[in-house]
Amino acid sequence: MSLFSSIQQSSNALRVAQLGLQVTGNNVSNANTPGYIRQRLVQAPANGYQQGNLVIGQGVVAVGVQQQIDYFVTDRLRETQSQLSYQQSLVDGLQNLQDALNELGDQDISSALSRFSNSLQDVANDPQSNSVRAVAIRRGEELSLAVRTLSDKTKSVQQQATQEIATVSTEINRLTDSIANLNKRIVETEGGRISNSDAVGLRDERLSKMNELSELIDFKATEQSNGAVTIIVGGDYLVADGFSRQVKVSLNSSDSAQPTEIRLIDTDSKLNVTGGRLRGLYEQRTAVGGSFGSQLDSFAKNVINIVNRVHSQGQGSIGFSSVTGETVVSKPKSPLEQAAAGIDIDNGSFRIDVRDAATNTSKSYEINVRQLGDFSDTTAEQIASSINAIDGLEASIGNDGRFRIKSDSESISFSFAEDSSGALSALGINTFFVGDSASNISVRNELTKDSRFLAVSLDGPGSGARNALALTDAFTKGQSQLDGLSLQENYESFVARTAQDINSQQTITDGLQNFRNALEARHLGISGVSLDEEAANLLLYQRAFQASSRVISVANELFDTLVNIV
Repeated sequence: MSLFSSIQQSSNALRVAQLGLQVTGNNVSNANTPGYIRQRLVQAPANGYQQGNLVIGQGVVAVGVQQQIDYFVTDRLRETQSQLSYQQSLVDGLQNLQDALNELGDQDISSALSRFSNSLQDVANDPQSNSVRAVAIRRGEELSLAVRTLSDKTKSVQQQATQEIATVSTEINRLTDSIANLNKRIVETEGGRISNSDAVGLRDERLSKMNELSELIDFKATEQSNGAVTIIVGGDYLVADGFSRQVKVSLNSSDSAQPTEIRLIDTDSKLNVTGGRLRGLYEQRTAVGGSFGSQLDSFAKNVINIVNRVHSQGQGSIGFSSVTGETVVSKPKSPLEQAAAGIDIDNGSFRIDVRDAATNTSKSYEINVRQLGDFSDTTAEQIASSINAIDGLEASIGNDGRFRIKSDSESISFSFAEDSSGALSALGINTFFVGDSASNISVRNELTKDSRFLAVSLDGPGSGARNALALTDAFTKGQSQLDGLSLQENYESFVARTAQDINSQQTITDGLQNFRNALEARHLGISGVSLDEEAANLLLYQRAFQASSRVISVANELFDTLVNIV
C-alpha cells in the first residue's frame, strides 16, 4: 500500500502544481488589466493516516484561490478618492469663475473700469465736446455689460452644477444596482463562504464599481459573512445583500441656495454626503451663488451708488424740463430710507436751480432732508411737497411709485446741486447708472439718447467740468464707503480674494492627490501583479511538477520490480 500511497501523494501534488500554474498564468494574463486583484493559490498539508505507531502524510491539497488585498488600504483609498473628487469639483467651479473674470484679457472688468475712468478724465479736459461725452457714456455701457456678462456666467456655472447633480443621481442608481446584482452572484458562486475560494472575477468587478461610486459620494462598506457588502451613506443604507435603494433629484423649497438635491425615493429623505463629487457640486453652487455672487453684487452696488451719488448733484450741458426717478417708492408716506429697498439717506439737503429763459433769471432752492432714524424722518411725499412749493416746478409720485419732476412751461429748466443727503441718488434722479445688482446694472436711458445730460459740471449747466473730475476720483481715490479703497482697488481686492480661494482649494486638492497616489502605490504593491514574482512562482510550480512526476516514475519502477519478484 505504501507504493500506491506514494503515487497518490504525487498525483495530488501534480494537481496542485497544475492549479498553481493556472493561477499564476491568470495573474500574468491580467497584469495590465485595470482593477485586477492578484490571486494566490492557498495550499495545505493533507490529513495524514496512522500506520502502526506512525502517522503518514498524504501530500498536499489546494484549499482555495484567494485575492491578495488589504481591505484597510482599499477603504482608505476610497475615502481619499471621495474627498479628492469633492475638492476637484469645487476647484473646477472656481476655475470656471476665474476664466469668466478673464483678468488676462482686455475685456475684463478691471480694464473696463480703467477705460471708463480715463474717458471721464477726457471729458474733464474737453467738457464742451459732445463726442467726448458720448465716448464716456459708451465706456460706462461697456462696464455695465462686462459686469452683467460676469453675472450671467456666474449663473451659468450654478446651472451647470445643478444639471450635473441630476447626472450624479443617475450614476448612483446605476452603480448601486450593479453592486447589488454582483452581491447576489458572489454569494451564489462562493456558496455563502462555504468554500475558501473567492469569486475573484466578480469581486474585481464589484471593487471597481465601489471605486466609481466613491468618486460620486462618500460611504462606508462592510462585508458580511456571506461575502455580500453593505453600503451605508450618512446613516442610510444604499445596498444590502442583493437589494439597492434608488435615489432621485428633488426640489428643495426651503433652501433657495440649493434648489435641487438628491433624496432617497422610498423615504424622501436627503442623502447626506460629506465627500465625493456630489458634495463638491453642492458647495460649488453655494460658493458661486453665495460668496462669489454676493461679492459681485456688492461690487456692482458700490459702483452704482458711488457714481450715482456724485453724478446726481452735477449738471449737464442743458437743464431738465422733466425728470423721472428710477427707484420705485413703495411707501411714499413712510420715511424715505424705509420707502424702498436699498435707499441710503443722510441727514442733509440738496439744491434745485431753476432758470427761466423767458426772463433770463435763475433762482436756487434748498430742499431739506431729515434723517435721524425716527418717525419724523422726511418722506417722499414731503420732498414732493417741498418741490411743488417752487414756482414753475411740479413734483409727484406716480402710480408706478416713481418720483417725477417737471417744469410748468417750456421756458423753464432746472438742475440739481450740492446733495449732502443722497436723496437724489436714492430716488434715482439724475443718476448715471440704473439697477441694483450685477445682473441688471446699466446706463440710464436718457444719457444714451442725449449725451448733453452727462453731469460733468458743478457750476451750472455747461459751466466747467468739476463734477467730471469728481467722477474720475471715485475710481482712483479712496472712498469712505469702501473703507478707504477706490472703486478700482475694491474690484482688485475682490479678484484677489477669488484667486486666493482658488489657490487655497488647489493646494488642498494637490495634497489629497499626493496622498491618494501614495495609497495607490501601496495598494498596487499588495494587490498588483509583479511579473518578476510570477515568473519565480512559475519556476517553483514547474520544479514541483517535475519532482512529483519523478516520484511517480520511481514508485512505478519499484512496483514493476516487486511484481517481477513475485
